[in-house]
Amino acid sequence: MNGMIKKYLPYAVTIFAIYLITPLLFRNSAMSNFVSVAFYFIFPGTAIASSAIYCSKYGLDFLFALIAPIAYIPSMLIYYGGFNLPNIILLAVYLVAGIFGLFVGDIALGDKRRKKEAEEKAEAEALMLEAKRRDEIEREKRESSQSYDDNDDFDYDKYLSDIDKPVSGTDAEIDDILSEYGSGKH
Repeated sequence: MNGMIKKYLPYAVTIFAIYLITPLLFRNSAMSNFVSVAFYFIFPGTAIASSAIYCSKYGLDFLFALIAPIAYIPSMLIYYGGFNLPNIILLAVYLVAGIFGLFVGDIALGDKRRKKEAEEKAEAEALMLEAKRRDEIEREKRESSQSYDDNDDFDYDKYLSDIDKPVSGTDAEIDDILSEYGSGKH
């Protein structure tokens, strides 16, 4: 969730700024006749451009298309009379503009991103293949070095050869001590 916010934040701030500041330009009487320019060109253009730029960097993300309609809601409530049919239609238009911008960004501007993703995928597959090869080599080494069916690493042959060796004088003393300890004379 935190990564999504980091990706959305610069675009969302820009969209909110344009959607909240642009109506202020059309508040005076000379510009009030041109408010439809904001509705039909500036706001959808902002949604399309920001969605296209976002999609060229991060890929298709349909949640991003919701930012423009959500940004229009405060402007709609403050400047344009709240929830009425024309404003609800404009919300839908800005949503469609955002989705259109995502597709434009993916088709027209997404080549560099897709190329980078393909390179990363090929690199990851090469690493996985190398890891599988190393794992197979290690498995073969283990299977060829084991002389027993169990997975015990102890070399029994080395120590079993000393069993039949004659006992020296020091070993006899140890045996006497052990037998004395076992008989309970201590």
